Amino acid sequence: MNKALPWVRHRDHQPAVAALIQIDGQLAADGADGVRVLGRPERATTDDRWHIGSDTKAITATMIARLVERHVMSFDDTLADSFPVFAKRMHPDYRKITVKQLLSHTAGLPQMNTNESVAAYVAAVRPAGSLHAQRIAMARRALALPPPFKSGEFKYSNLGYVIVGAIAEARTGKSWESLVQEEIFVPLGIKNAGFGAPGSAGAYDQPYGHREANSTLVPVDPSEPDSDNPAVIGPCGTINIALKDWALFAQDQLDGPTGHGKLLKESTYRLLQTSVTGGYALGWGVEFAPDGSPVRLTHAGSNGLWFAQIMLFPKRHTLILIATNSGSDAAEKMVHDLLYGLADHLKMVE
Repeated sequence: MNKALPWVRHRDHQPAVAALIQIDGQLAADGADGVRVLGRPERATTDDRWHIGSDTKAITATMIARLVERHVMSFDDTLADSFPVFAKRMHPDYRKITVKQLLSHTAGLPQMNTNESVAAYVAAVRPAGSLHAQRIAMARRALALPPPFKSGEFKYSNLGYVIVGAIAEARTGKSWESLVQEEIFVPLGIKNAGFGAPGSAGAYDQPYGHREANSTLVPVDPSEPDSDNPAVIGPCGTINIALKDWALFAQDQLDGPTGHGKLLKESTYRLLQTSVTGGYALGWGVEFAPDGSPVRLTHAGSNGLWFAQIMLFPKRHTLILIATNSGSDAAEKMVHDLLYGLADHLKMVE
């Protein structure tokens, strides 16, 4: 790890990279290399927080599963059930779409996966007021239009996770952020985590995200409006977290299907980690062995300024987490090469 991190970071000219490996519930290796902010001397550390983008989805799906186990909501709840106030104004094709379809990207929803599409939705709902009101307004706006894709097909949709977050908020009277804290962070002992870009304005106390402009990486202060995606789309990807704290969640996902998880029943973990279609489960990409058991659970995330990836190997009781404070193509390649290089070194890749 001590040699791999600086080598790959220098090769791809990235500001910083951090990684963690855990085997059989024990820390096997971790490290960080590089600087928090290009042009500054502060070094990145293993205790720093990293923005994990769409890796948030597995956390959102697990939070929803906690509510399902308490019968606050159901994976089979339909959009009409969930939003009775405007059910009649929904396009008919959406009324029977379920929570499980939202979580598995099979609802036929718009993908909302570009800066332009996010900006258009956010501009339309901002007048609604609170984050919950904006999330409801986003659902109302999207569900009134014909689905761009056929339900049942896998079409990765950030919008689906925003909508499922709005459903959880409506059922509980609590914000998605509060639900994540109460249902995931507190019971797992996760303390070094938050929402949005980590750190304080001008303090350099955490890594900054970096955007690519004219082939140059430019640091973005966390106080700037574009330091993260708008908070309204939080359920699909705005969590920041230290790797050791992220490992608490990852380890629980490994332990859960064998009956040793802290958050859910064994059967619920298995449901979350079972592919619905297209190799995607509920918050996880899944690769299977010939006997149908999951060989690898993975997800990547980026808000354009950061890149992070998680990979779990259930049969080997091993997890690997990697994050960098750049969202460039080179950053993605660096994380990919490092992740698969470490997996190969550990003989995880089959």
